[in-house]
Formats: sequence, C-alpha cells, structure tokens
Amino acid sequence: MAHQRLVTVVGATGAQGGAIVRSLVQTGNYKIRGLNCDATNEKAQAIKRLSDHIEMVTCDINKREDVQQAFKDSWAIFALTDFWAQLDHPEIEVHLGKLMADVAASLQIPYYIYSTLEDTMKLSNGKQ
Repeated sequence: MAHQRLVTVVGATGAQGGAIVRSLVQTGNYKIRGLNCDATNEKAQAIKRLSDHIEMVTCDINKREDVQQAFKDSWAIFALTDFWAQLDHPEIEVHLGKLMADVAASLQIPYYIYSTLEDTMKLSNGKQ
C-alpha cells in the first residue's frame, strides 16, 4: 500500500468531525488521527473501530502543548470548536480557533480547514 497521508480531525466523535472521519475512511487513502477530550470513551472507541487506519488521541484544545503534539506530522487538519461549550463566551471560541490555526501554521501543516457553524444538528435536521 502506498504511503497514506495523516489527516487529523478535531472533535472526531461529534457531528461534523464524525462525518469527516467516515468520509475519509471510505476513500481508503488516509491515516486518520481523531481528537477527542477522552479517547477512551465509548464514542471514541466506536470511531476507532471503523478502520485500522484510525488512531484516537485525547487532546485538550485549550492547551497549546496538547494541540502541538496532536497536530504533529499531520498533512491536513480539520479543526472546529464546540459551539455549545462556548455559547455564552464567544471570545473563548475565537481564542481556541486562533490557537489551533497558530499551531498548524507553526508546524507548517500543508492543509488546514477550520469549520465554524452554529448548530449543525439543527442545520442538518438531526442527520450526522
């Protein structure tokens, strides 16, 4: 098998991140590093079972060191923040978005996608 590029997906167990992971798995062309606040929980393990090419990693996106370690060696990043967790503090969501972008730039990650939507479940009529 040819060398597979590593795509890191922030929030891999959520609606957006999970959809990205499943789409990448279907191509068979990528290694996937899924980030979650607890890579040992059942949702994270269910994502990991989708493919032998998925690793789940615990990452606190509030901590620059965690983000640097999680993004290391990635070819592409799909990043997002938890809108609901920051609902009353949008400045924190902005800070986290900038932190992840800064880390990706410092590591010279070739592709960085930052997704920001208010309520994906509402927009998709509950579809994941």
